[in-house]
Amino acid sequence: MSHEALNPIHPSVLPHLDPVFVKLYNDNVANTPTGPIDLSVLRTKYSVLYSYGTGPAPDCGRIYDSQVPGHNGDLIPVRVYEPTSPGPWPVHIDFHGGGWGLGDLDTESHICKHICVKANVCVIDVAYRLVPEHAFPIGIQDSFAALQYIHAQGAEKFKIEPTRISLGGVSAGGNIALICAHLARDASIPLRLVAVGTPTIDDISKYKSAADAPWPSMQEMEHAPTLNWGRLKWFDNLKWQSIESEGPAREAQMSAVKWYANALQALRFDGLAKTVIYTAGCDPLRDEGEEYARRLIQGGNEVIQKRFAGVPHPFMHMDEYLWQAKDFIDLTAEHIKTNLHRPYSN
Repeated sequence: MSHEALNPIHPSVLPHLDPVFVKLYNDNVANTPTGPIDLSVLRTKYSVLYSYGTGPAPDCGRIYDSQVPGHNGDLIPVRVYEPTSPGPWPVHIDFHGGGWGLGDLDTESHICKHICVKANVCVIDVAYRLVPEHAFPIGIQDSFAALQYIHAQGAEKFKIEPTRISLGGVSAGGNIALICAHLARDASIPLRLVAVGTPTIDDISKYKSAADAPWPSMQEMEHAPTLNWGRLKWFDNLKWQSIESEGPAREAQMSAVKWYANALQALRFDGLAKTVIYTAGCDPLRDEGEEYARRLIQGGNEVIQKRFAGVPHPFMHMDEYLWQAKDFIDLTAEHIKTNLHRPYSN
């Protein structure tokens, strides 16, 4: 099974796609031959996978790399983007995408730069550890530990305002941000906003085929470009392969998974931060992301949900050509600016 449709766009999806994306895709990757999947090679290429569509990003005041404690106190890398204005600043914490097994501090660097400059906030991008070398849900565990540290120590270490925090991310990173919002509520860590794009939500290990999933988008976009059913299952298998197949270690690892494999199974949906969820019309994950937004609304939370028509899962990386990507970045930055700079009212 191919993990990505690099060959010409499948006819079932073609009528739904923006012609601008279709031309961009056809000009750059449609004729790329598929080959064996090599995780190590894919990792080296992942952060430039959509660079053919990525536009220039503005210059921040300063960018530097640092470390924070992750799960169990192990140090993990972060990249800090500072505005040109004097601190202390509000802080937006980003968790990159990559299906739990890919991605690094370069993956969403252009988005982090835009947010830093346009929202006038410090952005801290977190390089959580990846599967399968580390057992799922290490990405969530590392990211929440990073949030805890930034909230407790960030004023001194990063010159940020710990009462003005937002979270965000794309794809698996969006999932991390949403789950960390639940954990932050339970730990009494105040969040002003959570703003995510095309988040993963459901546990697709339950489904043998796209037809088994309860989401129409999973069937309609089974053969979508950039993220299809085959690639989703490849990522999902990578996640579950990170857990021991038997023995006491497996029991401990599975107990750590809790409800994290399916965010719709969260124990509570009340008392969460204001949330912005952007989905893509031509993304298999579209409907589960929108269902999660509905659960938040039912829980009494303030939610903004918008679907960008005509574009696939990673559209926000193609802001040089796609108006949808430009809007995603600008709207995300505007929401962060508005919510992090408003007077504290709680």
